[in-house]
Amino acid sequence: MKKRIDLTGRQFGDLTVIAKAEVKEKGRFWTCECSCGKTVVAKQADLKNQIVTTCGHEEVAETKKVATKPAVQKKTPAKKAPTKKTTNGTGYVGVSKVELKSGTRYKSSISVDGKSKHLGTFDTLEEAVKARQEAEKMYR
Repeated sequence: MKKRIDLTGRQFGDLTVIAKAEVKEKGRFWTCECSCGKTVVAKQADLKNQIVTTCGHEEVAETKKVATKPAVQKKTPAKKAPTKKTTNGTGYVGVSKVELKSGTRYKSSISVDGKSKHLGTFDTLEEAVKARQEAEKMYR
């Protein structure tokens, strides 16, 4: 059988062990007194492994200190300059480049109520963009 270790009088951080605690949980518990005067019950393994070193008075003081600081004003980020989207190759939303045997055409489409509506294929990018913009005005 293991010899029981007596921690009475030993110091662990700010905690000084006073006596063995009567706790119904599994493990060895000790009643400790903190340097601030509070009494705490801590597990022996937590004391020896430096997991518990105070009653928590430092955290309370830190919380009070943070709570008394004036609120920091949240700065709104500067607006990002609009950039062309490059995922579809044209740089415009809803307008994509289509390679056909007869040459390059531009397909224009818009999504309405979760369904994609085909607006047409056009010879020039400008025509496709114009069709898309008109559809945006009509459907929005």
